[in-house]
Amino acid sequence: MLDQYRKDDMARLAMECISLGGRPRPELRWLNRRYDRVKKRCGLRSKTETDKLLYERMYGRAPKKDSEVLKLRYWRTGKCMPGNREHCLLFGKALELSETEMKFFVQQYYDRGMELYDAVSDAADPAYRERRAYLKQIVEAYLRNVPENKLESLHIPRKKAGVFLRHIYFTDALRYIKGSGELKPEIINKHITSLRYESEFARQMRLSGEIPRKALIRHLLILGMPDVTLKKMNRQLRFFGYLPLEEEHTMARGERLDWLLIRLIQMYEEKRRETDDVRAGIWFREACRTLDEVFKKEGCSRLRFMHFKALDL
Repeated sequence: MLDQYRKDDMARLAMECISLGGRPRPELRWLNRRYDRVKKRCGLRSKTETDKLLYERMYGRAPKKDSEVLKLRYWRTGKCMPGNREHCLLFGKALELSETEMKFFVQQYYDRGMELYDAVSDAADPAYRERRAYLKQIVEAYLRNVPENKLESLHIPRKKAGVFLRHIYFTDALRYIKGSGELKPEIINKHITSLRYESEFARQMRLSGEIPRKALIRHLLILGMPDVTLKKMNRQLRFFGYLPLEEEHTMARGERLDWLLIRLIQMYEEKRRETDDVRAGIWFREACRTLDEVFKKEGCSRLRFMHFKALDL
């Protein structure tokens, strides 16, 4: 393939990304400044007293035993995160966060989107409808770009491509983590292969429920090819209520995925300027496979941005 940004270069990039993940989270330092603000405002002498106050604010009662407030200590020290959005928002309110601070808290500390939609109860919500309409446009553009020979190999008529979106997407996703030699046609061409991904994919295409930021980024990469740029990716993330890619942003356990993706997408943009979309796409898939191989080998599963459980055939 193209000699610039060779496989060894991508492997080194992956290892550098892993090493950067060992640094303290900037988001955690931000959180602890807000924590200390509450402690100071309330004239509390210790963090234990502050944890108990926050617990009372969150649950409307004093903790019955010390172990009940232990999770708050884990949250502020970074040992774990709030288990769900409800606890995250309660924690933010207990910290007296402003509207702007709450946005930072959810998008950067918690690494999630601002809104959580239900396809039924939020069906009339204007913002939800607008976001779903835009995602539909992205999907339609993706299907128009599916090569005829790929549809023929999957036994899918062009006019029915939308009906088989899940399987088309699934077989595309496999190419970002497995080489052509690993993809057996007798398995890939069977539409039942992707059936295990049906409910999750359908829910996420409805923008319903909790959608991890990493999953949305994967969707925007796969569905957006070949017209993926850093500027467009960031605009789309903002539109869907997520944090755009930022150099210093870390995932919930400190991983520096944004740092990696910014560089990967910039390299891809350079490839598109040097050559045609087909060759640039081949390079991008090869780069993603190399990164995935390193992350898998090093046990860094959370950095495997193109991988999801259903791909483990």
